[in-house]
Amino acid sequence: MATYKLKVFCTPFCPKCNELLAYLSKRKADYVSFDIDKDDQARKEIIKIVGNDDIESLDKLPIVVAGDKILYGFDKNEIDKYLR
Repeated sequence: MATYKLKVFCTPFCPKCNELLAYLSKRKADYVSFDIDKDDQARKEIIKIVGNDDIESLDKLPIVVAGDKILYGFDKNEIDKYLR
């Protein structure tokens, strides 16, 4: 099974999610994304990771898992720390 530096949990209707995915693609980052709106398994995984099911609040999305760190939203400076 492939491992990725970043796991991105998002929805297609989230503007910050789309910005993040475009940024990661542009940077050729090592990541995998999951659409929690359509992928029940990914939804269950992120609920387990964050500890609650209030994950679709737009102020929390996207949710990025980088090792044992959980990042909420899209902050280029924070993301860049994990792309090095």
